[in-house]
Amino acid sequence: MTRVVGLIGGFSWQTTAIYYHKINQHVNSKLGGIHSARLLINSIDYTDLASLAGARDYAGMTRLLCKSGRDLKAANAEALALCANVAHKAADALEKTTGLRVLHIVDSTAPEIVSRGIKKVGLLATRAVMEEEDFYVSRLQKKFGLEVVVPDGKFRSKADRMIFEEMNKEEIPETVKSTWRSAYASLVKEHQVGGVILGCTELRLVFRPQDLTAPTFETTTLHAKGISEWALCGKID
Repeated sequence: MTRVVGLIGGFSWQTTAIYYHKINQHVNSKLGGIHSARLLINSIDYTDLASLAGARDYAGMTRLLCKSGRDLKAANAEALALCANVAHKAADALEKTTGLRVLHIVDSTAPEIVSRGIKKVGLLATRAVMEEEDFYVSRLQKKFGLEVVVPDGKFRSKADRMIFEEMNKEEIPETVKSTWRSAYASLVKEHQVGGVILGCTELRLVFRPQDLTAPTFETTTLHAKGISEWALCGKID
C-alpha cells in the first residue's frame, strides 16, 4: 500500500493528467499486478492561477494554493505535490500552513543532473522560475551546487506571455516555437551549459528531438517519478 499524496493541479489540467498517468505507471511497475497509487487531486481552474502568475501576484497565488493544500490535508493526504514549476513559489508557505511535506520539483530534478556529472545547467521556464528567486534557482545552486544559466532579460520578459497565452492553444505559432528553440540553442552553444532543464511542461510541445542537442531534463516526468518513490516509502532527499 502506498502513502497518500495530495496533488494540487489544474495548471494545466493536461499537465495534471500527465502526473496522474506517470505516478500510477511507476507505482504499478514497482508493485505489479493491478496496483496503483493512492492519490488525491485538487484541481484549480487554470485561468485563476495563470492570471495571478501573469500579474506576478504571488501572494494571491500562494493563498489559493494554501487553501487547496488545507483541503487535501482534511482529506487525509500525507504529503503534497504541486503540479507546476512556478507554483513552487508557494512551497514553503504551503508546508507551514498545512504541516505537510511538499515534495519539491527541484529535489526530484537536480539529482538526475548531478548524477550525470553536470555542473552548469541552463533553465527554460516562466519568468518567475528563471529569475533569481529563492524558491527555484537558489535551491538548485545552494542545495545541489549547480551553476544555473538563464536566457537574457529580453527573452524572460516575454516568456510568460508565450506560456500562458500562446502555448495553451491547440496550434502553437511557429514563431513561438522558434523563439524557445533559439533560446535553447543559445544556452548550449554560447553559454556552453552541460544540460538544459525544461521547467515548464508546455515546453515539451515546442521542441523536436533534433532540437535537444544536450542532456535535457523535463521536470514533470522527473517530479512524477520522485513523488512515486515517496509514495512507495522511498524518499526525496
